[in-house]
Amino acid sequence: MSEGLPQAGTDPRDVLRGRPMNLQQYGVVAICVLINMIDGYDILALAQAGAALKREWGMSDAVLGTLLSMNLVGMALGALGVSPVADQWGRRPAMLICLTLMSVGMAVSAVSSGFWTMAIGRLITGVGIGGMTSTAGTMALEYANVRWREFATASVASAYPVGTIIGAGVAVAVLDSYGWRGIFWVGAALSATLLPIALLWLPESLDFLLTRQPKGALETTNKVLRRMQVPEIAALPERPADSSEGSTALGEIMQPVHRNELLFKLFIAHALNMFAWYFIINWGPPLVAEATASDETGARYSAWVSYGGIVGGLAGGYLCGRAGVKRMMWITMISLAVLIALFGQFTGNQQALWVIAPLMGAALFGSAVANWLTIAYAFPPHLRATGLGFATTAGRVGSIFGPIVGGALLDTDLGVGIVCLLMGLPAILAALNYTRARRVEPGR
Repeated sequence: MSEGLPQAGTDPRDVLRGRPMNLQQYGVVAICVLINMIDGYDILALAQAGAALKREWGMSDAVLGTLLSMNLVGMALGALGVSPVADQWGRRPAMLICLTLMSVGMAVSAVSSGFWTMAIGRLITGVGIGGMTSTAGTMALEYANVRWREFATASVASAYPVGTIIGAGVAVAVLDSYGWRGIFWVGAALSATLLPIALLWLPESLDFLLTRQPKGALETTNKVLRRMQVPEIAALPERPADSSEGSTALGEIMQPVHRNELLFKLFIAHALNMFAWYFIINWGPPLVAEATASDETGARYSAWVSYGGIVGGLAGGYLCGRAGVKRMMWITMISLAVLIALFGQFTGNQQALWVIAPLMGAALFGSAVANWLTIAYAFPPHLRATGLGFATTAGRVGSIFGPIVGGALLDTDLGVGIVCLLMGLPAILAALNYTRARRVEPGR
């Protein structure tokens, strides 16, 4: 064992989180980052292939819109259905299942010859992505040390816009030579390549093993501890007071102490947050393109939002660990509301847009990190993935209605400026509700 480590009997999670990170811990975080990068690629794959697919299949905008929505439906199902699996049977099997689903779904999309095959492929891909939403970030959070755990989570979140940028580059490279199918084949290959790496390198979560205590937990825990160079333990700790042998994650999270937190605080907060988030993500590029009479400008605006998102997500995670999660939640959510309102005033001003776009991305992904951590810290480790999954599902409802309501308002005589001002208000309401969320773990 490494010199200076505490004696056996100390909670191994305290040892792991209290020391500098080693190669094994960095490896776990890196795999989670790569997974979310692939998520970002897969989510926008159909959007990148959409124009070519419409021409080849002679589809209307309405039919393409339905196909685009299948991914969101799958993500909601994955967040709701896979997250309890992660808390009941383990983070590792849940992540491996999701990677498999992502690869299979992208392959089905690549060989599809009509609407229904493509819809099934996008649904399967969405289920895999939705399940990863809570599990990948949770795994990174649980294997990072105290100093870097918020930044590790932010690195996972910030990998999403990196994936979208890679997706755009792949689309440019393959569309002319291989057609739209090439985009999906590359996505399937990325997931398939990462699957054996995760199978070999990714350990089970120590938080899961020590709180849920499945069959063989002590042996598996000590195997993980040997890999992580942490002293082994002679016996498992006592189970959490709200968890008993044979109980299920779904049953436990429906206890009043957790149910009330989930339903009346986090559900509402995350739905409002995603309402504003997906309004500006979806309507920003077309509003810029229309105001400037240039599709290229709309695309460039979207790219700058992604660049700002990478920086903002990483910076937000770092500052969450230094200034506090809820403080950063307030800063980023208020900034997001202000920037949405400002965007509405300057959609036709390219000079102003190149300032607003990266700031918008920073606020979007900085708030995503702070809000994710607010939800994660509101639940004990053995219910963390389930709580995140359920809250994410509520967020998906908001993500569906944000663009719809925004579109309906844009069809009125209110004007873009007033609509954007109104659509920024849910971000402030979300921040007010997030403030009421508890924090189970000690910390800022």
